[in-house]
Amino acid sequence: MVRYLLIAAAVALGAAGSAAAQSPGWPGTEPLPFSDAVGSPTSGTWDTTHTYAVNGKKRTCTLTRGAKCVGAQLRGRVKHHGDLRKANLRRADLRHADLRGANLAGADLRSAKLRHADLRGANLKGAKFHYTRPVHGQKPMRGNQAGSCATGCGPVQLPGADLQSSDMHGANLAGANLKGANLTSATLNGANMKNANLRGADLESAMMWNVFLDAADMTGANLESAKLLGARLPGANLTSADLEDADLNNAALTGANLTRADLTSSVMRGADLAHANLTDANVTRADLSRANTQGANFAGVVFCGTAMPDGSTNSSNCVHWWQRWV
Repeated sequence: MVRYLLIAAAVALGAAGSAAAQSPGWPGTEPLPFSDAVGSPTSGTWDTTHTYAVNGKKRTCTLTRGAKCVGAQLRGRVKHHGDLRKANLRRADLRHADLRGANLAGADLRSAKLRHADLRGANLKGAKFHYTRPVHGQKPMRGNQAGSCATGCGPVQLPGADLQSSDMHGANLAGANLKGANLTSATLNGANMKNANLRGADLESAMMWNVFLDAADMTGANLESAKLLGARLPGANLTSADLEDADLNNAALTGANLTRADLTSSVMRGADLAHANLTDANVTRADLSRANTQGANFAGVVFCGTAMPDGSTNSSNCVHWWQRWV
């Protein structure tokens, strides 16, 4: 009897394994990047043609390379992992869209609504995200009004979006709302992220060479092991940010707020920290060689094995992590 039970169990497991192998991997697994295949985990095919109304006029949008879908109302209706290069999705409502692995290189996403969109592994190289002029009769929104901005105005809205491993090289994300977004291992080299909202965003291991983050709000952001060589962060708010093992060689941090930031083992050789606020920051084993610290506030900073600008090593304030805020 035991033998028969074991055989039955083995057959069942084999069938399950076979089904899993044929499964499209939904959800939780990554799609094949930049695949031209479009398919559904439940029905086998996805409808790539959508009908919607703009100002009472019926329009049709077919999601393909070079698609013309300006203002398309596609909230919760898009699942596409294929070729959308140079697609015109300006002002489109793509909230909750599943665009994992899609090739959106050169796509026009200006003023698109991308709240909670899943763009893991997407190719966004050269995609347009920057401001557009408001449509006739509308006033441009600003500040905290941007979240309710009418179609046609305001910065891109990407709070909570999953942009893991996406390529956003050189993208214009000035003023973008990326609060809580997942940007782990994303490529953002040379991107314009001035005044962006990155509060609580996850940028672990992101490639951010020469990125522009002037006056960006990165409060509580995770930048562990991020590559920020030559990055511009003047006036940026990095309060309580995690910058452990981050590479900030030659970065511009003039006037930046690094209060309570964790800079353990970070590399800041040649960085400009003039007038930066590092109150209660942790620079244990950090490398500040040749850094400009003129006018910087180091009150309460944890120095432990820290390489200082003058070539000395500072271990004047070594504490254990559990003693930091006791």
